[in-house]
Amino acid sequence: MQAGNKSYLAWARALASITGKTISKQAIFKKMNKSWVRFLKALLQEVVRKQSLKGVKRSLLSPFTNVWLQDSTTIHLPDIMSTGFKGNVSRGKQKSVAKINIVINVLTGFCPVMELMGFTVNEQKLSGSILSIAKKGDLVIRDLGYFVLSVFTEMDTEGIYFLSRLKYNVGLYDIKTDKKLELARLLKGKSYLDRQLKCGAEEKLVVRLVAIKLSPERAAERRRKAKQDRDWRMNHSEDYYTLLDYLIFITNVEPAKWNYKQVAQAYRSRWNIEILFKSWKSGFRVEDMIPEDKIHTERIESYLYLMLLYIAWFHQIILMPFKWIIEKKTQKQISILKTVAYVMANFSDWLLEGMGTKDWRQLAYFCCYEKRTKPNAIAGLELFYKKLG
Repeated sequence: MQAGNKSYLAWARALASITGKTISKQAIFKKMNKSWVRFLKALLQEVVRKQSLKGVKRSLLSPFTNVWLQDSTTIHLPDIMSTGFKGNVSRGKQKSVAKINIVINVLTGFCPVMELMGFTVNEQKLSGSILSIAKKGDLVIRDLGYFVLSVFTEMDTEGIYFLSRLKYNVGLYDIKTDKKLELARLLKGKSYLDRQLKCGAEEKLVVRLVAIKLSPERAAERRRKAKQDRDWRMNHSEDYYTLLDYLIFITNVEPAKWNYKQVAQAYRSRWNIEILFKSWKSGFRVEDMIPEDKIHTERIESYLYLMLLYIAWFHQIILMPFKWIIEKKTQKQISILKTVAYVMANFSDWLLEGMGTKDWRQLAYFCCYEKRTKPNAIAGLELFYKKLG
């Protein structure tokens, strides 16, 4: 990977150098079978399991039988693979993008679903699949991509709890009068809102809406990104920008189980997977390491899983330990992209000599955000959750 060479011959040479035994490229090719892919997938599931359990507030989730987290991420592949992993069309050219869809129980780490599919299978299509897993008394936590009111309605009917961010422009109605509510007006001058209302023009699903105001810095950053949206269809209204000042959730979990702060803290349970997904996209250029192969799908899957395993290793063994050291000693925020570039440029030294005390000083000097730079999204959310406790 460091050399950017994805051939079997390069792999065989590297293994021979490590083991001291001669290994042929044909021997490696023969290993590319379904059993090998299942093994790698099981290893990756174990990595995701361990990541998902970090820092989980079990007391917060104890009222529920199971707590299911569903999330997905996309990874670009060589264009030649668009037949098996269809992506978007850019400048008239069909791209290839793989989507990994994961369902995991954040109480136990059990991962019943890890699916590899094309980009065109969107989260809304996958939204209803959780109904075959979650049962009465369970909690489901998901991001906006899975927001489908009919699925929330079915969950509520089945006695399944849910927690999701609110999708913009979904109709909100007074629970008694059915009068349509203007959320921006309801939030005006408030640091938070915790109110029961009806959601959806047709569904009129009774939900609990919780909105918590962000710091001025974090809100300004969200508005700045919205104004830079390149999609010409996104002609954002003034109300839209007003709502960016808040984190807004809907749930059917009663106030007796969670207060408004605990709603946000519970949603943070998906943050561990979010950070892992971000690391998969940060600076390693996975698509450059995937062989251009239309026929041997096992080969493609194995390379992809191996790359994700490697990046997860880098994230958990290198990035996160140094992140905490640097924050404690210098109050600086480390950049994933800069750290990846630095480690890859000095990879042999890291492997042969190991990591010493001098390394955190080098990372702090070369791989942190400049003080004049605004905090990134992860840093901003960290500060928000620290204030919530």
